Amino acid sequence: MRECELKTWYQNNHISLEKYEESFLFLSQIEGYLKEQNLSDLDGVSEQDLDQIVIYMMRTKQNDIGYFIMLMRYYKMINHHENFIRLTQYTGGYGVIESILKKLIKVMGGSFKEAVLNEMSIPFLGTSPSEMVYFTKQFITWLDSHLDEEKLRLVLSDNHHQIPRDSFIEEKLFYEASPTLEVYLKDLHLRKIKELELFYNQRKVWYEQEITPEVIDYVKSNQEIMSAVLKDDALYITKIPYDTKKFLEATSIEEKNYYLCHCPFARESINQNDQTISSNWCYCSGGFTKLPFDAIFDQDLKIELISSALHKDGACRFKIDLSNVSYKK
Repeated sequence: MRECELKTWYQNNHISLEKYEESFLFLSQIEGYLKEQNLSDLDGVSEQDLDQIVIYMMRTKQNDIGYFIMLMRYYKMINHHENFIRLTQYTGGYGVIESILKKLIKVMGGSFKEAVLNEMSIPFLGTSPSEMVYFTKQFITWLDSHLDEEKLRLVLSDNHHQIPRDSFIEEKLFYEASPTLEVYLKDLHLRKIKELELFYNQRKVWYEQEITPEVIDYVKSNQEIMSAVLKDDALYITKIPYDTKKFLEATSIEEKNYYLCHCPFARESINQNDQTISSNWCYCSGGFTKLPFDAIFDQDLKIELISSALHKDGACRFKIDLSNVSYKK
């Protein structure tokens, strides 16, 4: 472990000495575990070894988000992109199921949450992605059978990652400064391309993925990616793949759809033919997709799923209805 570098990193990022010391003790413990198991040191562990670390964290009851953040900070510091990304597959759904259950109570009443919990258990943080799909299939099957289409979409297509709407104030200002919505969307796309170029030039991970010239060209080729296209009072959005580099390199339909899917609760089902998950689950992703526009227009917009990785369509694409929205034309 790079002790001195770690301390400097915490200082440079204005994270307290107490947090550094807590992190150092935890990472030292992990290194001790790796040594006992005759595995590589913390810097050199493979993704498979990292999965064993997560199992160890669960066994020692250290599988809360704070410990995951300590590991993720370390791998971000040493530019170990693969392990950082692997950890996001464990943490990407943090708090989502609990948020969905809260919305279920709001829409349908408390008895519906009780009915869910009587039939299934919420997975612990650290549950492997391959095991997570069993819960997801059970949960969406239950929702499909107990809620009509309108209610199901209302429950799932919300801000279940709990991202503050205030985080989109800058985008709202960009929109208000634009003469039309179409001009704003074109500008947004150009700004996002520049953002990717900056991360590529600085050799930094952009959210969960590595940026390459091919990734940038792929985004440039379609304004729907990282922005939207306006047509007939609707916005059409195609989600950037979860791992665009590997998506572009994939040679099979299954592989492409696997690297397309962002959802830590459902992605592994694409490689498991016996665990098909209803694409209605993608309305949770729809809630995340429409959130910036909910903030810009200051209302909860309706969204419709057009295509899905879970259907092996080769794209995750949504339509946002603006027919009842007063926007700049």
